[in-house]
Amino acid sequence: MREPSLNRESRQKLQVFLLERGRRSYPFFMGTTKGSLRILHVVHGFPPESRGGTEAYVDALCRAQQALGQEPWLLHGSFEPRARVCLEERKDLPFPAFRLHRADTYSDFWDRAHCPRSSALIARFLEERKPDFVHVHQGIRLSDNIVELAEGMDIPAALSIHDLSPSCPACFRLRPDDTHCEREVSMDSCGDCVPTRGHESPEEIALGIGVFRDNARAQLRMARAVIVATQATASLVLRGLGLAREDCALRLLPLAHERRFGGGAAEPRAQGGPLRLGFWGLITRRKGVDYLLQALGLLHQGGEEAPSIQLELFGGIDTEELKAELEDLAEGLPVRFHGRYEYPQLQKAGLDLAVFPSTCFETYGLVLDEAFELGIPAVVTDVGAFRERIGSGGFLVPPADPRALADLLRDLADNPSRVQEARKNLPQPGPLPEEHAGRILDIYREAMTRPRPKVQGVGEQRRHALNYLRFVNASQCPPQRRGL
Repeated sequence: MREPSLNRESRQKLQVFLLERGRRSYPFFMGTTKGSLRILHVVHGFPPESRGGTEAYVDALCRAQQALGQEPWLLHGSFEPRARVCLEERKDLPFPAFRLHRADTYSDFWDRAHCPRSSALIARFLEERKPDFVHVHQGIRLSDNIVELAEGMDIPAALSIHDLSPSCPACFRLRPDDTHCEREVSMDSCGDCVPTRGHESPEEIALGIGVFRDNARAQLRMARAVIVATQATASLVLRGLGLAREDCALRLLPLAHERRFGGGAAEPRAQGGPLRLGFWGLITRRKGVDYLLQALGLLHQGGEEAPSIQLELFGGIDTEELKAELEDLAEGLPVRFHGRYEYPQLQKAGLDLAVFPSTCFETYGLVLDEAFELGIPAVVTDVGAFRERIGSGGFLVPPADPRALADLLRDLADNPSRVQEARKNLPQPGPLPEEHAGRILDIYREAMTRPRPKVQGVGEQRRHALNYLRFVNASQCPPQRRGL
């Protein structure tokens, strides 16, 4: 008898009914509705244990795919080791979810990226569950060859590049002195920078960097789709691995943006009031707020009359040391620290201009979507994806240059028409989650029509040689320094 076809509304009602009645059984919880895909999402962590931008993105994507009648599953890593590698099933999410615990410690670091026992367990999981598609977001705390495992079973796989870690053993492409790095991965480039535990030999470091690079290259080339939000991020990752764009199935797709402000713009400031600047988000040293405060300080020193500017800082400060430093820099300046905030506060703050003076490479910048939704332009540093994203809807300054930032802010305060012109050219915020999820499904279906790429992994012989060196020099301590 032919399976009846359900429309979207009927599928959603059926899902809600079955979920509420608890009639899920893994991996065939609800059966397969006509045309739906069983999609396994793989990520390094998940709430409540781990919270971050990638985790929030995967959560939203799973829920949006479920609303579209698909069957998302989740496999994620954990900070907590067990006596042996194991999988635990979670019952607290609206989709099937499994947490993998490794048996070693400090598995976040590059030299623990590959875990043979974790790889074997994931392979068994894939063989038993048989998803239609695997979407790898991050393999940290799991293992570094999940695309290879899936494709080896002829399960089509996509790989999302959420950050710069695929092309950097130190993860963030920051040198030990916190300067940005665009080198190609090699012993010459990375030997003085990779996190080390203090006992490694040059042979071990050189082989480890080579395996890291060649494995990352292989995973990108094996994936039937490589999804990335900005060209700037894609270019740096590929360049760092010595790959060209045509070497992998690259797909550019802006991140989803769930509207925060109910479609309302920021409330306008009072006529003739100060130019009101706003920064929001977690305040870390790499966000450049110290340089922003230094720029304001430059405007208020010397004999020249300071422009009328007010700075509103929204967000917690990640360390007490940085908090004390920023408070010292802000003393006597027109600055208010609001601490933790809710989105309506931004809407009511009467902001004219957002300022995000990051010193690190920004792979996307979700705060820009929030500024676009508020209807206000932004001042950003010319590093990473900011130039690509801001277009004509804002202003660029060099990173870590308070004088250049001060000069721009003075000019904008003296010439408000420049701010108004930028406001007219604001880009649109990213697509809604459901729209984004629909585009992702299109990428999956296109990827499933592509033949399996004929790409080899790094090979067991090199992995065994590296594992032997690391076993001989085994340490249970975290990395203590950078480089040899």
